[in-house]
Amino acid sequence: MVIQLKIDRVLQSSFALKALNLLFVFQVNCPGCFIYGFPLVNKLHWKYCQSGLNVLGISTAFEDFEYNTAANTELLLTEMKLVGATRQALGEFYSQAIDFPVAVDQLTTGTLFATLENTEALTETIPGFDHLPKSEQAILRQKVNAYLQRYAKTSATFTLNHLLGTPTFLLVDQNLQLLDGWFGYTPEAAVIERIEKHLCTFKRVTQELCK
Repeated sequence: MVIQLKIDRVLQSSFALKALNLLFVFQVNCPGCFIYGFPLVNKLHWKYCQSGLNVLGISTAFEDFEYNTAANTELLLTEMKLVGATRQALGEFYSQAIDFPVAVDQLTTGTLFATLENTEALTETIPGFDHLPKSEQAILRQKVNAYLQRYAKTSATFTLNHLLGTPTFLLVDQNLQLLDGWFGYTPEAAVIERIEKHLCTFKRVTQELCK
């Protein structure tokens, strides 16, 4: 599966894909993202940045659009200010570092979102779609297009990839091919095991290419 990455703008550092990337998808109005998401991801950033892991944060919104905004994400990064439920849980300011690049998911409306490109991107994720009769493919495309249009607001990366919520973690290569992914709280040891498995593969392939 290829991840559809739709970025509105970059807020911090250089947001660029490398050979192995960990995409950390979060909302600013998501206490769990701050309680165990950010501390873990920042630790992974410093632990593996020299080993080839590229950590990238994506601020998204699938609910509470009045809180989950680019402006509030910018306040977080520049002044460490918290909002909404996160502020109620943790206080006015966030006390831990956010050292990795961060960009904002593309916020749009259903009418603008229901393009031919996005419709095709979603239909391609339907199992066996390519083997269906042309008439059935056309019906499914119409249903997907109607599904996209029903959103008053939506974030493109979040919706196109059928993400379950935040925090979501996606391990991808430079072509956005999904290598691994998980949602919500996952024990640190399990996350490290997953990442080191792919780092070992990455290192082995690199060594073979350099022979």
